[in-house]
Amino acid sequence: VNAYKVGAFAICGCLTGLAGILTAAQIGVGNPLAGEGLLFPGIAACVIGGTLLSGGRGGVLHSLVGVLVLVTLRNGLVQTGANPLLQKAIEGVVIVVAVAASTWHLRRKTRVVK
Repeated sequence: VNAYKVGAFAICGCLTGLAGILTAAQIGVGNPLAGEGLLFPGIAACVIGGTLLSGGRGGVLHSLVGVLVLVTLRNGLVQTGANPLLQKAIEGVVIVVAVAASTWHLRRKTRVVK
């Protein structure tokens, strides 16, 4: 298990370094705050896809579905000309609904019959 953890962290570190180099090349300067707003959409896509925030359930395909839902939602809101604040609010509502549905499903699944 420890070898897998070390390998996962090593791969993550290498890919993060590569992403930093590519971002610096794209914007022309090495800014440590360049990806500041990119964490929330990534987590949101995973949560919408059904990955539990507490861990133990989820997968790559589920996260991919979450990404597709989130991108489709954002593109639709941009096409309709919605206010950026309204876009964030709608995205937040979708995330809350996804977490509530996941929690409801998990509680229903693990219900103890007396």
